Amino acid sequence: ITCLEISNLRVPSSYSINRDEAERSPLVLGCDYEIDENDSKGFVLKWKHNDLQIYQWIPSRKPVVFSSFKGHIDIDYSESDDRFHKHSALKFVNPMANYTGNYSCQVQTYQSVASQTAHMQIIVPETDFSLGYQRETNGSTVVFCNVGEIYPLPDVSLLIDDQKVSDVVVFEQAQDHTGYYNVSVQHILPDQNKDMELECEVTIPATDYKLRTSMPYLDISLCFILGAAFRANPATLQVFLCTMMTVTLARMLTLF
Repeated sequence: ITCLEISNLRVPSSYSINRDEAERSPLVLGCDYEIDENDSKGFVLKWKHNDLQIYQWIPSRKPVVFSSFKGHIDIDYSESDDRFHKHSALKFVNPMANYTGNYSCQVQTYQSVASQTAHMQIIVPETDFSLGYQRETNGSTVVFCNVGEIYPLPDVSLLIDDQKVSDVVVFEQAQDHTGYYNVSVQHILPDQNKDMELECEVTIPATDYKLRTSMPYLDISLCFILGAAFRANPATLQVFLCTMMTVTLARMLTLF
């Protein structure tokens, strides 16, 4: 019969680092355990990251932080006044992208030992997310979706009329100094002469992180016809714009 047991390991599956430090939510890892006073002699609590010890606390002493986590864990943080739980939690200060990994809480006494492990993925949101298309000099049209300075490497998908496009070219680049990723996905439209809805979706595997944006694609032949008409008679452009505004307003009014 053991008198030492971890009842709950509070490690989020993912944490997103807000680039604005003032807007960052706190990152705290918790370790809840039951300990019998009669089995408390020699008590020590340890936190490990990928099996490497990063934190140690012995009651009546200050917590100690090891390795690259020095300066990134608040050793004064406390969730309880109980002498066997006071510094059991980890509160991070400016967490880094490379803090992704398995976190283990280990509590032990001279008589017992208990440990639990959970995985946490650190996410650094993108600085750029854009969807568009461009006409090439050879007459083709290329649809592209760009995602800039994101971590970890995301899955980027192009969709046309809600159907995922498999025939794409993917460009991936990892920045040397940060490890953040730039990703571009491109697709050559096989049929430029029809209207369609373009979409781009970005996800990070094993997390709930998701981005999605969309835009319409207009029949290229229609654009050429309208362009020629507008160049021939500027008044046509005025009539066209007034008509579009009227139709749009009418559609909006039907929603109320």
